[in-house]
This record gives sequence, C-alpha cells and structure tokens, in this order.
Amino acid sequence: MKNKSALRLCLSLFICFALLIGADSFLPDILTLYPEWFALLFDTMAMVVPIALLHLLMPKKERFRPKMKVVNFTAEKVFFTICIGLSVTCVRFFIDYLVCRIQRADVLSLRFAILEIPFGNAVSVFAILGAIVFPALFESLYLRGYIQTFLSEYISTRPVLIVMSCVTAMLYGSLPQFPGALLSAFFLSWLTFIFGSFWYSVIAQTMSISLYLFLGWVLKEFTVYGILRTLPALSLLFALFFLYMALRTAERLTLRQAFKKLHYVQHSDYSLSKFTANAASLAFLFVFIAKALIGIV
Repeated sequence: MKNKSALRLCLSLFICFALLIGADSFLPDILTLYPEWFALLFDTMAMVVPIALLHLLMPKKERFRPKMKVVNFTAEKVFFTICIGLSVTCVRFFIDYLVCRIQRADVLSLRFAILEIPFGNAVSVFAILGAIVFPALFESLYLRGYIQTFLSEYISTRPVLIVMSCVTAMLYGSLPQFPGALLSAFFLSWLTFIFGSFWYSVIAQTMSISLYLFLGWVLKEFTVYGILRTLPALSLLFALFFLYMALRTAERLTLRQAFKKLHYVQHSDYSLSKFTANAASLAFLFVFIAKALIGIV
C-alpha cells in the first residue's frame, strides 16, 4: 500500500467520523420539525461523502471495485448469516446492559448501527424501513464494501479483520459503546470475507438493527414492569439458540467448502504500518480519544 493511498483512505475515515459527530450540531433550527429524517439524511451523507472522495482522490489503478455482485446466494448461507447476526446482537445487548449497570445509567442506550435510529414522536412504516435499511446498506457499503475490499489487497486477513473491527467501533465515538460495537463489527467484516460479498453483512446488520428496534420498544413499553430483570438473561438464551443454529448450518457449509480460506499478503505488516501511522489515522485516533474522554467527563 502506498503512503498516499493509506493517507487518503484514513482521511476518508476521519471525514466520516467528523461528519457523524458534527452533523447534529450544525442542523439549522428549521430542520428540527422532522429531526429523525434529517438526522438520517445527514448521517447517511457521512458515509456517501467519503465514498465520493475516495473515487476522486484515488488513482485510477487503485480505484475501488467493491464486491457489489450477489455472490452465490444460497438459502443456507443466508440462514447462517441471519443466525450469526441475531446471535451477535443478543450478546451485544447483554454487553451493553453490563456497561450500563457499571456506569449506573438510568436508561439503556441501544444503538447497533453507526447511523442513529431515526425515531421521533411519530412512527411509520417508512421510518422503520429507513431506520433499518439505510444504516445497514450505507455503513456496510462504505466500511466493508470499500475500505475492507481495498485493505484486503495489501494486508492479510487477520490484520484486516482486527483493523476493521477497531475502526468501526471507533466510529461510534463512545467508550461505553466500544466493546459491543467491536464484537458486532468483527463478525460483520468476517461475514464479508468468508462469503466474498458485502451483501451478507447488509443482511446480518438488517436483522440486527431490526432486533435492536424491537428490544428498544420492549424496554420503552415494559421497563416499569421490571423487564430489565429478565431481558438480559433471555438475550443470552436466544444468543445460544441462534449460535447453535448457525453452527449446525456452518457444518454443512464447511463440508461443501463454502467458506473462503484466510488470505495472506507478503509484507502485510509493512502495509499495515502505512495505514495506521499516517497523519490522518493519528488525527482520527486523537479525535476519538478526545470525544470519548469528553463523554466520560
């Protein structure tokens, strides 16, 4: 990976992070009539703008070719993806619950996708679809369709999965959200790798966001009835159930050699150092730490 390419790639991540944390602060007062839709619009632009900049800044021979094609979709692969997505989401909910208890917070904040769940006073079918489809599509398109695809050409599989997990979790911009986001980001990147298409991460994330919306509704409606006493335990039980179903399906997929093998790249450590040690990457890390510390204070 060339130094300029790594700088441009990390610059797009820095811009994405800046837009995500700064969009709400710059919204004019007139836009507060429909805050859920404008928040969704601006957060979506936080993904679209970096994608556009990458196309403009990258040299022609290094233009992205994200894995947009539907690669060998089968019922077993889709079922495995759904089970993994639901299982990881249940575990993440339990992790968020533990973090909430450690912080002694009054309200459990549920947020799976980088983009905010856009719900105001009125809930409609379009709002639900927008809250589910937009985050899953644009987040997966940018992070796993573009960034991960590009890194995979220069860095081995294991470092790519680690880097993508950390970067995605950092884009949430909050230390309390970091552990759960790290877990979910790893499996989304892993699904993209083993099946060779970012569309599988879109499916998994769609199911995860749907489950999070349902859990958020349950908490909102039944907190007064003490639902938090049983919901974390139930989430673990459902996580084990979905994991069991995923492992049963993985057994059949493994026999059919449906999973891709690990990808190794010579001099991957050198390429990784270029990605992580450039100015834009260090600025991204500095701003994340600053925002996380401000959130704690």
